[in-house]
Amino acid sequence: MAPITPTVIRKPLLSIQNDWDEVLREKIGSVWVSCKEYGKNSKHGKLNVIPCESTCVTVEGSDGFRVQKITAKSLSLSHEDPNCRCDFYAPSKIFSNIHLKNVLCLDVTNAGLGASVSGDNTIYIWDNSNGSVLRKLEGHIWDVYSCRFFPSGIVVLSGGADMQLKIWAADTGQCPVTLTGHSAAVTDTAVVDRGRNIVSVSKDGTARLWDCGKATCLDVLSRSNGSINCSAVAEVDIDVGTPENPPSEREVATDGKLLVFGCENGNLKGVGLQSRKQIFEHNCGSAINCCCFTSKSTLAFGTQDGRLYLFDLRARLPVTVWEESTSPVLCLLSIKNGLLCGRGDGSCIFNALDKDQCVQLTGPGFDPVYCMAANENAIFTGARDGLIRKYDLNF
Repeated sequence: MAPITPTVIRKPLLSIQNDWDEVLREKIGSVWVSCKEYGKNSKHGKLNVIPCESTCVTVEGSDGFRVQKITAKSLSLSHEDPNCRCDFYAPSKIFSNIHLKNVLCLDVTNAGLGASVSGDNTIYIWDNSNGSVLRKLEGHIWDVYSCRFFPSGIVVLSGGADMQLKIWAADTGQCPVTLTGHSAAVTDTAVVDRGRNIVSVSKDGTARLWDCGKATCLDVLSRSNGSINCSAVAEVDIDVGTPENPPSEREVATDGKLLVFGCENGNLKGVGLQSRKQIFEHNCGSAINCCCFTSKSTLAFGTQDGRLYLFDLRARLPVTVWEESTSPVLCLLSIKNGLLCGRGDGSCIFNALDKDQCVQLTGPGFDPVYCMAANENAIFTGARDGLIRKYDLNF
């Protein structure tokens, strides 16, 4: 079989002033826009508000930029050379009263709860409809890097620099379970099935499987990987190996699942969750900051050098590489048969996997977007400016 050569995508990227919706709402002034082709200088222009007596806003573009459609919270922009188009969405709500510093990780439920951690070592539970803080989770000693809800939506898992994992009751703020065993910071976590077991990865180079009920480590799944930055667990349709010994009765629903994690040294590894066997290893040459599954046979990961990869689990190789920016990819979200990618330059761009569609969530300006989450109604982002932004899920 001939080796697979990945498809390299270098589409032009349109950008717009982060507060464009506020400027246009005032019906006066202008908004800067730009078009950037990979490896070339940017082309700049403006969107000028045309004075009119009606309640609608009339906007005219310059220097090859054209407004195709505009509403209070969305704007469709195109450029004639190169021929490209993007739909921009402004946040429907901005929550400024939750954190004082950068938002490092967040998660939301369909039942109206949000959980987030900040650089000021705080974990908050909040109402994701209006941003009101419901309670503070106190117990970690140092910085907290990860938080996520269990599938029940009423239990939260966190991990941080104190090398501990904590399980919290979201309704009371109590922490009945603390897991210890890592020798360096816990950088990411994953919940297995309904949550009898969880997985954690760490700067100590290990990935561990835990029994939540007995607060014990069932096994070290992988060792000596250097610092691990991210992880994901999912059921896949490839062979993930057979365990040499029958799994413990405390190990629930690990069969057929694959653990994937990305390392600071550029290695992407896949390990059979039940078999403990390494299924693949791939090095991309740059630190891997985030990863997520997009289907039972594909996953995506983003790197420090700005590349976004779509990886085929059957071929054990990347099949698509987006080289649209050199800004680090800091977070990924698989949604609507596409990938939402948050970067160090503040951009938050959705690329569809099955059609030519580009969507950008605006607002952070040039503050890095560190985290994203979604429920059935909205997308939430967290950035260095300490704000959590909510976007209606309507693209």
